Amino acid sequence: MLKKVRTTINDLCLLNGVKTLAVAVSGGADSVALLYAMLSVKNEYGIDVFAAHFNHKLRGEESERDMMFVKELCDKLGVRLVCGEGDVAAYAENNKLSTELAGRQMRYDFFESLSADAVATAHTASDNLETVLFNLTRGSGIEGLCGIPPKRDKYIRPLIACTREEIEEYCKQNDLCFVTDSTNLSDDYSRNLIRHKVVPVLKTLNPSLENNILNTSFELAFDRDILNSIANDEYKKALTKSGIDTNIIKGINPAISGRVLRIFCCEKTGISPDYKHTERLFNVSVNGGRCSLQGGYYAERQKGILKISSLSEKPRYNVSIEKIELNLIKKDKKVNNLLLKNLIDCDKIVGEMKIRTRLPGDKIKLYGRGCTKTLKKLYNENAVAGSHRESLPIIADDDGVIWVCGMGAAERTAPDKNTKFVYKISY
Repeated sequence: MLKKVRTTINDLCLLNGVKTLAVAVSGGADSVALLYAMLSVKNEYGIDVFAAHFNHKLRGEESERDMMFVKELCDKLGVRLVCGEGDVAAYAENNKLSTELAGRQMRYDFFESLSADAVATAHTASDNLETVLFNLTRGSGIEGLCGIPPKRDKYIRPLIACTREEIEEYCKQNDLCFVTDSTNLSDDYSRNLIRHKVVPVLKTLNPSLENNILNTSFELAFDRDILNSIANDEYKKALTKSGIDTNIIKGINPAISGRVLRIFCCEKTGISPDYKHTERLFNVSVNGGRCSLQGGYYAERQKGILKISSLSEKPRYNVSIEKIELNLIKKDKKVNNLLLKNLIDCDKIVGEMKIRTRLPGDKIKLYGRGCTKTLKKLYNENAVAGSHRESLPIIADDDGVIWVCGMGAAERTAPDKNTKFVYKISY
């Protein structure tokens, strides 16, 4: 086992630049073997090693037993130990997370607080196999099939090439004591079901299953990194001030376009979309329309640009109305068509004028258009974003809509040669 650990550290440069290493020790066989292994090689790599243990408080007395075991082990070895703890069950309930995800978040928050250049965790080739199989059953893409990365940020996995059998044999040969998490014996958890029922069957087909899957994961990770590099370049080309140029999306290979869309979605929402939502983004990019995304977001294509917005986002508009003599406006050399579109003849208003947002059935005959249209159709034609439609201001009198923000005034209230005073609308 130690030979594999050294090879993994050297081939993957796991300890480059590391002076202080924290070893995550739960008390189980894998983490105890990892601690002993790193203590065995620390002088070779010139590193200072200490242990870190996090108590999840999920198994009552058993959790306390594990923490005491780790403390006694570190005392015996003369290794500095840093402990952390947290009420994972309460955290999961308060944040509406699964217990597993809540435990992971709290555990890694603890690891981040450690004063160490790197944190070693005891993930093995067997863990990688179970992760790949689990991801495969969920319909994972290449990212899930890459399994557990040997190195991610400050986290390293020196045991990633070692199987669980090899680690247990190492513990036996070196007379190492460890504790067993009772939840690992139950088939109530998906990962345990894979470990106890699926893996033994597959290993009858190929006893080298863990190593073969690990090698496959490494190869896929190389392919993924190359594809992601190309996708990042295409993303920079496609990105505009308001969104993604869908013409570029249409012109690139689907293996790259999906990645570009995932990058864009993650940048806008903080959530990396799954296969289903990536497919939705692609369909909207190519065919137009709108689709919902995770986390309360939606995407839609407007004039060739893919945009992502929050369903809770409602833009705010400031509208001001000024009564002015039309001749004064005509004398202004800066007058333009946009200004003229936002003028209402004071004498043509019926009843009371008010500012509001659209109501069902609202319609308008815009000046110079020659036909009456519902606001719904008008918004569709002008690609008004869904989040804007319910907040876009309009002005109406007792006979209906006389002005729509960004589109102009109604024909019936537009100034003519007899107009003396107008309302000038700014927004």
